[in-house]
Amino acid sequence: MEPRKVSVAAHYKLPWFLTYFVRILDFSSKALATRFLWRIFCGPIKFKTPSREADFYKRTEQEKMQTKSTSKEIMLYRIPNDGHKLLFVHGWNGRSSQFYRIIELLSDGGFDITAIDLPGHGRSTRSTTTLPEITDLIFEVTKSRGPYHGIVCHSFGAVAALNAVRLGASFEKLVLISPGIYEIKPMFKTFVGLFGLDEEYYADRLFDIAESLYGASPGEFGLDRFSKQIKTETLIIHCEDDKEAMKEIALTLHSDMKNSVLHLTEGLGHRRILRDEKVAEKVLNFL
Repeated sequence: MEPRKVSVAAHYKLPWFLTYFVRILDFSSKALATRFLWRIFCGPIKFKTPSREADFYKRTEQEKMQTKSTSKEIMLYRIPNDGHKLLFVHGWNGRSSQFYRIIELLSDGGFDITAIDLPGHGRSTRSTTTLPEITDLIFEVTKSRGPYHGIVCHSFGAVAALNAVRLGASFEKLVLISPGIYEIKPMFKTFVGLFGLDEEYYADRLFDIAESLYGASPGEFGLDRFSKQIKTETLIIHCEDDKEAMKEIALTLHSDMKNSVLHLTEGLGHRRILRDEKVAEKVLNFL
């Protein structure tokens, strides 16, 4: 089965003048255009937090954490309890408070909760970030604040969490909600396509930048490269009508990961799935 590529258009709201400017750069200097594209690609957007998530901030203890792996400051949220420890990781352009429904149910059930706003996201300090950096951050948090019984993650966060497991982070159970990417190259090409530029050319140039910065090809972080080797007990939850991360990603992951359970929903899209009562109960029962 060939998983369809994620629609990054929902993650990058591009004003017309920005697209026009990049096309001018493409005409005048492809090197400058490449660097500008990289900056946009790595720059998360902070959206307004809806009122329904306000109780999350009232319920949690909050701490600014200076990370060693990224040299950036992130916001960490805690609800201490006597039960198993869980770590929550949101997706690109997301925030920890999006998990408020699931966290409320799990903390009421006795689980000890830790959630993080990724670099540049939520209430963390505004900055750029990348998949390798987020992977290292998850690994650091598991070592400094864990061990964790399980990790609950959404979209891009699920990709980073699986990479952290690949690199040695240990969890007894994984919950992947709406995993957002299977192969890395299509994501780069789709992003470049938003600007109407040569997808193959600029995707290769962006790959070169990433490899020079992190000493590894971005392709190595694709789930297609290693998901079959992950043996951790896993729950994959995905919506049939998710327009941002197609269900084929979840179906393929489930096929790859022999110790996984797949739960498909309907009518919840990519983000509303996080505040659905039945989804929260499914996560609780699995953990």
